[in-house]
Amino acid sequence: MAPRQAIIYDSYVTEAAYEINVGDDLILDNAEDILKRLLRLVECASNPFLVDKRYSEVPGKFSELLKLLQEIDLRAHKVVLWTGFVDNVEWITAQLEEFSPLKVHGRMSIEQRNESIRRFKTHQKHRVFVATPGSAKEGLTLTVANHAVFYDRSFSLDDYLQAQDRIHRISQTEDCYVHNLIAKQTVDEWVDALLNAKHIAAQLSQGDISQAEFESSFTSNLAETLASILTSKSHASKSQENGKWPK
Repeated sequence: MAPRQAIIYDSYVTEAAYEINVGDDLILDNAEDILKRLLRLVECASNPFLVDKRYSEVPGKFSELLKLLQEIDLRAHKVVLWTGFVDNVEWITAQLEEFSPLKVHGRMSIEQRNESIRRFKTHQKHRVFVATPGSAKEGLTLTVANHAVFYDRSFSLDDYLQAQDRIHRISQTEDCYVHNLIAKQTVDEWVDALLNAKHIAAQLSQGDISQAEFESSFTSNLAETLASILTSKSHASKSQENGKWPK
């Protein structure tokens, strides 16, 4: 994360005072409140502008996004960029103006969404499509793109897999790539572990993997990962507390 972003993120971690340690166990007392707090952390790790409209520093993920777009080579490929937040769609679209991006989110009318989709499919100048998974679900085909970039992710495995499926359809003729932008030492790492665990569990329930494969697939404990995230501070914030900014 960017320096100021890390401090804002850490302030929300500090406010997350719902954890209670009993022996070696972490007890969380209100599931609905926990999810709200975790979602706020996802927002901070993604773009602090979502929680503070005065925020003007470039978020860490956006700098990495620009590098990724250069590596992908938009002269030859198109990209679908996913974020779970409408305000992020608007913000990212404005920042990527040089790529003539198109957008789709829940505040747009059906007519506006359909027009954005049509233009992305038919106009070569539009290389990036920015959308929320909730506004572009079933039946949507975006196989003119073969790269899916997740700027951030929710806790829903269905949303994550369905968003990938927008580019990975029967009509796709190119290799497809999925990129996840994950902020180090943040809730993003827990979300990544959570979605992986859900995916493995779904594969087991559908008979796609054996019990032995299921048990060997878990590389981390979700509760331990969450506890670590909620009790640690980011590198940038620690450096600032020591009187210096990280390089």
